[in-house]
Amino acid sequence: MAMPSYVLLYDRDCGICSAFSRWIHIVDVRGRIRFQSIQSGRALLKGVPEERMLDAWHIVAPDGRVTTGGDAVPTLVGAFPIGAGLGHLLRESSVLMRQVHRLYAFLTRFRDQLVCRLDAVPPSAGSSR
Repeated sequence: MAMPSYVLLYDRDCGICSAFSRWIHIVDVRGRIRFQSIQSGRALLKGVPEERMLDAWHIVAPDGRVTTGGDAVPTLVGAFPIGAGLGHLLRESSVLMRQVHRLYAFLTRFRDQLVCRLDAVPPSAGSSR
């Protein structure tokens, strides 16, 4: 019987997001996580406003529940067999989740400082790709 899969949706135009997704893919030796760009997987993001989709990465659990940004970390951790207990512990601890959100916010600020989004490149510069 196949194990249920999770879907990690990331911004394909963000270097940090793409690198993180590649790292998770390497660590996911059991293949429980599918990877899809937000740009091609918008239909999976029910309930996420269109203008907010590219603001963070998202995890869709096997039951269809969507978590976003720092809130998605426990779901992602829980996708790994050894991480199920840790994912639950994270989700239930306001102290730990506060730290997860701080780290996620730091990475988001770092991402913005690097201007890794391709749509931030002027159209004339982007046409030479």
